[in-house]
Amino acid sequence: MEIILSILFLLMRFFDFLTTPIFKYRSKGARKFLPPLKSDLLRISATELAKKIRNKEISSEEICQVYIDRIKEVNPILNAVVEERFRYAMREAKNVDGYLKTTSLSIRELEKIKPLLGVPITVKECCSVKDLSLCVGLQSRKGFKAETDGEAVAKIRSSGGIVLLVSAAPEMAMAWECYNHVNGYTNNPYDTTCTSGGSSGGEGALLGACASLIGIGSDIAGSVRLPAAFNGVFGHKPTPRTVPLKGHFPIGHDEKYYDFLVIGPLVRYACDFKLIMNAMCGSRIGSELNLYEHVDLSKLNVFYLESLNFNVTLPRVSKEIQAAVRDSVSHLKSHCGAKVHDYKFDEFKNVSVVCGSSIFSLKDIPNVLKGENSLFIVELTKSLFGRSKFTHNLMVFYFFELLFKYVVGDYSQDNAKLKTFIVEKLKDNGVIILPTFHEPAHKHNQAILKNGYAYMIIANALGLPATSIPCGFDKDGMPIGVQVIAAPYQDRLCIAVAEELERHFGGWIPPPEND
Repeated sequence: MEIILSILFLLMRFFDFLTTPIFKYRSKGARKFLPPLKSDLLRISATELAKKIRNKEISSEEICQVYIDRIKEVNPILNAVVEERFRYAMREAKNVDGYLKTTSLSIRELEKIKPLLGVPITVKECCSVKDLSLCVGLQSRKGFKAETDGEAVAKIRSSGGIVLLVSAAPEMAMAWECYNHVNGYTNNPYDTTCTSGGSSGGEGALLGACASLIGIGSDIAGSVRLPAAFNGVFGHKPTPRTVPLKGHFPIGHDEKYYDFLVIGPLVRYACDFKLIMNAMCGSRIGSELNLYEHVDLSKLNVFYLESLNFNVTLPRVSKEIQAAVRDSVSHLKSHCGAKVHDYKFDEFKNVSVVCGSSIFSLKDIPNVLKGENSLFIVELTKSLFGRSKFTHNLMVFYFFELLFKYVVGDYSQDNAKLKTFIVEKLKDNGVIILPTFHEPAHKHNQAILKNGYAYMIIANALGLPATSIPCGFDKDGMPIGVQVIAAPYQDRLCIAVAEELERHFGGWIPPPEND
């Protein structure tokens, strides 16, 4: 019954084409600009800051205060913060500075035991920070607090990181638009009339606005990489089961859930991926990933895909993003000596159905309606008119879940075959460069008509690591980017390519400021 899905996707393209001018017209004159940066400390990578803190060249207290001040400046414009813990964070920073004055440990020992010592971190609300909100946009959970740290957050804290806040996510983290009825809309720092993406949209907005250095998000269908791309920063989806998921809300009870959902970092500087990934993974997994092992890019096999243009149901990739893919590939070939392969990837012709079916076939996907289909129809209708206690984005998600389960059918065997093919193609020295999304950030409320998510769900459905990389701006000044995908446990290849393309494209560039 793929024909039904194809018709639906074509209708989405048609209505997106019709309504985009309306959304743009309605947002005219509503854009707000961020205040200018007041401290050069905001422009230093976490890796360098951690080193300066260990060497007592700068205090953790000063760094945390600088970031807290920036958050207070930009959050009234962005609406990215759900709940902060600034007072406790400053107390922890002061304790770090006191500890460094008295410890007998050497600089090298400190780097090994507490690599994040004194570095401020922000965390997506879904990832459980003790005593902070764990509502995740549900009105029925308003006021609910995490009783303990999630395991990934606990590892960050044991590595010396200081958590400043929890940030906004869509309702149940099940949308690519960062909006819910509890917190409202989170705005894009490059154009506040546009979305920051989802579901880690609060983190994307804070990092893009230079109000965070390292953000912790989660990704089941692009939810780290899309906000990274929309907000001009880097986002990494790790190999599944490398970063512990305990403490994440929501999560299903199906064991396969752990093959799709991952916790991953967003950073402004690509060098910080290694630092935060090692902290979250722990020593055993970290040693398996070998993130600090040198990657010889001249031995890299580079495949690429400018667009899935052989599938007419999917939207066209913008010319600027296609050019960014070509530019990335050209740079790796001419500057690094990488071997480029012009492979067409016909295997991806039906990727939106195959990969989408694999994710939606998960048992026990968290559902606020508890499987009551009649109630779903009522709430979906009400949500489209703004009368439901649930967002229209969440109801549309459940609509697609039902569609894939009962109409499209099971493509798990096709998904397994595709994974085997891609893993054998890439081996331990190959990557694919392709768009993260088909266009830059769109206006608020357009997400339900955008059908460019196939580029992101490839990595989730196939269990591959993937990194979103900023590549400059489009003609309207909005960030554009590409992503790089590698075989399982080859995260270091993705990160090495990100570091190289950061040098080429310039990486994160601050958003426009008030004069």
